[in-house]
Amino acid sequence: MKILLLRAKPDFMDMVIGIPIGLTMVGAMAERLNHEVEILDLALEKNQEAADRRLRTLLQEKKFDLVGLTAMTVEYEAAARVARMVKEADPGVPIVFGGQHSTIKVEEVVSQDFCDYVVKGEGEVVFSELVTVLSDGGSLDDVRGLAFKRDGEVVQTADQELIPDLDGLPYPAYHLLEVEQYFAASSARATTKHKRCMQVFTSRGCPWRCTYCHDLFGKSFRGRSPDNVLGELKLLYDKWGIREYMVEDDIFNLDMGRAKKIFDLVRENLPGVYFQFGNGLRLERFDEELVRKMAEGGTHYICIAIESASPRIQKMIKKNLKLDKSAESLRWMRKYGIRTLGFFMIGFPTETLEEIQQTIEYASQLDLDEALFSIATPYPGTELNKQVMEMSLYDPDLVSRGGEEFQLIKTEQFDYHTLRKLQRKAYRSFFLSKFRYIRMIPKLVNVNSSMKYLRAIERNFLAYGGAKTSRIN
Repeated sequence: MKILLLRAKPDFMDMVIGIPIGLTMVGAMAERLNHEVEILDLALEKNQEAADRRLRTLLQEKKFDLVGLTAMTVEYEAAARVARMVKEADPGVPIVFGGQHSTIKVEEVVSQDFCDYVVKGEGEVVFSELVTVLSDGGSLDDVRGLAFKRDGEVVQTADQELIPDLDGLPYPAYHLLEVEQYFAASSARATTKHKRCMQVFTSRGCPWRCTYCHDLFGKSFRGRSPDNVLGELKLLYDKWGIREYMVEDDIFNLDMGRAKKIFDLVRENLPGVYFQFGNGLRLERFDEELVRKMAEGGTHYICIAIESASPRIQKMIKKNLKLDKSAESLRWMRKYGIRTLGFFMIGFPTETLEEIQQTIEYASQLDLDEALFSIATPYPGTELNKQVMEMSLYDPDLVSRGGEEFQLIKTEQFDYHTLRKLQRKAYRSFFLSKFRYIRMIPKLVNVNSSMKYLRAIERNFLAYGGAKTSRIN
């Protein structure tokens, strides 16, 4: 089969986050079955017109047997638009959707005229089995983790089990990407130490059950072996000259022994590399030895997910973070020269203005270099969404983001606009304390980082909610 895998250009994005790792994984699985695969990442195009032109040209030049799209919720509207374009060009080509949004809203997505199949959850095995049935024959009912239409009705098969041994998966099909273009694109993560930077996953899943988080990879931690991780890092190092890695794991440091072994191997085999961790690592899963090994292996930036300083809110959102560990862990990171960013959220259901202020003050007192204050958003498919609906703590006025409308939390104490004011207050309090504003000056005059921070200033201090391009954080 000739398979085209697509990522649309989302309307809300003003910067490319990185490579479409999910597409490279299912692409590698399809290639393992000897299918011909092509990836087209329209997020790299400079504007929507260029993206449309690129897609139309490809569809005129080539005919595909299957087209696959992936999308998070904020990307779904753009992905749906692209799927319609594909169907207009070739009405008979089957289209399969995967990713977070399709998994959460299976029936809604597969019911659309532009969608023929939905791959639910972890996609590699499901997609491979679907491709095998479509190419060699067989019953769709035997493909676990699949949704499709039969005689106008939606059929969902039993869920596919999570992949127990991630070492058995092939490495992502990086060769299907226009790799060089990603080095020139702006990153939503921290400013890199080296322009040849790439995103990687070394594990999947997280055992904590935070109410605001999705469940795409399950609630059990599955870590690739250190040797397997090194093999991928070395492939990127040798073949594409990668010298910095953005680790995107849900919780890289859950298994501290594994994390230490990975960095032992990095120091022995990959000289002159850098690491940054843009997802929030677990605060209690550090000791000084791990921080030292990470620093010696080139780690220069770590994000810590704290969310709230209120013990009551910590318990309610099932984060249950041991806040008393924060000062010690951050002291180690400062000692070994690793810059830090803290993730915080405000506006949870039943949260009081006093508890929000408690979080703002706590964040300002911590020895963090940067902070991100987000407004708690009850995304579909999360426990937080269910809780907000059951308690009727939602705003009837929706906020639009990337073409999708989102329910926001509203209580007797706050609404969205109140939270936006508190969000700006939090940033002022944080960056005006501990002389952090002085530390920010080099970033504002640095050509590689200035635009990102200027956009953040505009987004949080000059823009107000409701616009199509507004963000929750």
